[in-house]
Amino acid sequence: MTVIMDSLKYPPCENLYIIQAPWGDLLHVWRTIDVPPNAPSWDPEKCLAETVKIQVHKVDLEAKKWVKINRLQCDGVLFLGHNDSLYRSAQVHPGLKSNHAYFTDDCKELTVAFKNSTRDMGVMDLENNAKKEIVSQIWSNWPCPTWITPNLMKLNQAFNK
Repeated sequence: MTVIMDSLKYPPCENLYIIQAPWGDLLHVWRTIDVPPNAPSWDPEKCLAETVKIQVHKVDLEAKKWVKINRLQCDGVLFLGHNDSLYRSAQVHPGLKSNHAYFTDDCKELTVAFKNSTRDMGVMDLENNAKKEIVSQIWSNWPCPTWITPNLMKLNQAFNK
C-alpha cells in the first residue's frame, strides 16, 4: 500500500468517495450532509438530514494535495452511492446532465432507524450545488437504492458458453 496523503480529520457529516477518472486521475469527492435551513422543526421519528453540497478535488499524487475542480472534464457525470461510485460521460450517455452528480442514500442504518423519513436521492449541479429530485420521494424502510452497472462483455460471454 502506498500512502498518498497524511491522515485526515473527517467532519461528522461528510461522505467521501474516491473515483478514478477515465484519463487516470483520482478524484476525491466530498458530499456534505446536513439539515437544510428551511427544514421543519426537529422530529425524533424522522431524519431531516440531506445532501447540501458536493465538492470534487483532483488528487495530486506528487504534491500530496487536493486541487479543487469546478468543472468535470469530458462532459463528466458522477454517480455516488454506497455500492459504487462512477465517472461517466454525458457525450456517451446523452440522457445524463454533464457536470452533475447523481446520488443515492448511503446510510442503510438511518433507513432502518427512521422508517418514516425520505431518502436522500437526487441530482446536483456541481457548478452551483442546486439539487433536484430524480424521482418522487420514497417513504419506506426498503434497502437503500444502488447503481447497477452490468458488464455487457461478460454477460455476452456467459450467454455464448
